[in-house]
Amino acid sequence: MIQALSGPSSLHPLPESGATVLRLLAANSPNWPEVALVAARDPALCLLLLASAPLERDELEQGLNTVLRHRLETLGPDLLRAWLLSQACVDVSPGHVQALVVAECALHLALETHYPRPDEAYLGGLWHALFSRRREAGTTSDTLQPDNNRQHLAQLVRNCGLPGTLADALELGDLLDEQLHGAHPLVALLAAAHRLAGDGWEERIPRVESLTGLPSTSLISLRADVGYIVTGHAAYPAPSGSNTALMMSRGLPALMEDEPFRAAALHGLIVAGFTELDVESTRARLAIACALLGRCEMPIVLTPDEKGVLLPLLKAPPGSPAAWLQELSLREDDEASCIALALRSGTPTSCFPVSNAPGRSMADWHVVRWLGQRGFCCQPLQLGPLQGVALIGLAHEHALSSAARWVVGELLSAAARNILSTERQHAAIAAREAELHARFREHVRRIAHEATNPLTAIKNRLSLLVQSHADDSSLQDDMGLLNAELDRIGNLLRSAGNLPQEGAEAPSCRIVDVLHEVRTLYADTLFAQRGIQFELRAVAGAPSVAIPASALKQVLLNLLRNASEALQPGSRLSLSFAGQIIADGRTCAELRLIDNGPGLPPERAANLFAPATSQKGGQHQGVGLSIVREILTKWHASILCRSQPGSGTSFQIFIPLDHSA
Repeated sequence: MIQALSGPSSLHPLPESGATVLRLLAANSPNWPEVALVAARDPALCLLLLASAPLERDELEQGLNTVLRHRLETLGPDLLRAWLLSQACVDVSPGHVQALVVAECALHLALETHYPRPDEAYLGGLWHALFSRRREAGTTSDTLQPDNNRQHLAQLVRNCGLPGTLADALELGDLLDEQLHGAHPLVALLAAAHRLAGDGWEERIPRVESLTGLPSTSLISLRADVGYIVTGHAAYPAPSGSNTALMMSRGLPALMEDEPFRAAALHGLIVAGFTELDVESTRARLAIACALLGRCEMPIVLTPDEKGVLLPLLKAPPGSPAAWLQELSLREDDEASCIALALRSGTPTSCFPVSNAPGRSMADWHVVRWLGQRGFCCQPLQLGPLQGVALIGLAHEHALSSAARWVVGELLSAAARNILSTERQHAAIAAREAELHARFREHVRRIAHEATNPLTAIKNRLSLLVQSHADDSSLQDDMGLLNAELDRIGNLLRSAGNLPQEGAEAPSCRIVDVLHEVRTLYADTLFAQRGIQFELRAVAGAPSVAIPASALKQVLLNLLRNASEALQPGSRLSLSFAGQIIADGRTCAELRLIDNGPGLPPERAANLFAPATSQKGGQHQGVGLSIVREILTKWHASILCRSQPGSGTSFQIFIPLDHSA
């Protein structure tokens, strides 16, 4: 890509295109589809954008405007402005209009002849002005002569990711009709578009008819449509009182030497272009910006670590030159390497070996071979408090002008400073979060420590009761369940300060076993002692469900506690396994809790599962039902509630069955 992007000096956007894009970018929110449309009409602008970020396989099927829009948005408005300001634009408006006519003719001919890739035909027509020129002024011939840069530009088209058929069609000069009939369809199609676009096209209708197989009436209608399209789209309004064309006709070397204010503007645009981007977005924008503004592939940026070893600033993909460089462990105090010398001295260096044999620095020899170029130059960078160095592979020592080096240095410095700033911010945030978490854990640890004392006393008391009633097997079983619940509470307290982690508990349970445990533990304390009748209906052989036993217990305990606090003595609550049902496409077990209490207040029923201030007073926080839904959602279960004032409340819980059993 380096050789291609350092191509002929005539490959520059049109002044009117650049001026139009700059005006469109002045809006608070740039109209990117309109900017892409302008780019699609400018031969050089379109070609350079595609060469800067080659097409992926079948990407052009999305449409040329969509493809260009993606690259423009990736570059961003600030760097797009900087690129246009750095361009030496040449006013070739007549040739531009003719290119549009050829492009539209090619596009319409492709559609009429059912050529499978019409956007390629459009590009071939658009780029004909870059690949060919008219014969000497005054000639009556409509043929086109090859340009000196034809082969070079054909390679540039291939580098865009476009097929060789398009490059071949553009590289070929004038062909005889018999040659055109034996060539690839795109070659004949573009030749027909050239004939249909030029002056006196009416006389060539028979030749175009022969090449395309389209009737003359269709060709005449097609040409008239193209004329209307180009008339409406080719011209760009000139900015009043502006010398944009004059300003954009000056190259970057003049900018650097004679226009320090414009250079300062470019610096500001480049810095702004990388502000507040994440690392991946910075990498993508830097790659396309280096290709467009600096005419080179994205360099490798190295910075020294705390031990003085030069490491890539960006994460190096496995098998890349940057990854191999990291394996070299090159140090900034290396006396042989020009890379280390550029970093220490702050002066650009270069390495272009005269032979393939290793020289004094094996590291430099490796880098030359890995970059796949004749050599490389080292550009020192100031990255805030850090020093860095950029490695740029080049075909020859003077392939990158001093102006381009300046632009590349500005791009890399701005991008690197943004990356380092982002990493420092993330590190600071992580440190604050770690500190807060540590303080929280310490706070919870103290609470858990204090709560352990009464829990231990309760367990000791239960142990004495068990010992004094050693012959009562029923009491022994009940005390065993109570001890297990006390242990669970202790574990919850001890783990409260830790980040959520998957436990070792089985992700499923037997639903009937859990229901019986809940009745044994809570039926007496929550209901019998308050004069509330509790009834459990659960048949043996009920299926296993895909939820841990502790999670299901917590759900049921929250619902049972709420019911016990809402019901009056003499009321009734039933908990039952109602069988299996299909819910949300899953086979689920259905649990029902039904009471004959006062029902829920309408204002609470309207937003039942959201945290709300409890109306019960005391220590109640009003979050029980929100916790219920959170637990059930985690295990892909669901809950429904029906309530009518004065007639009671019912809950239905649907839990997916465990199919792994």
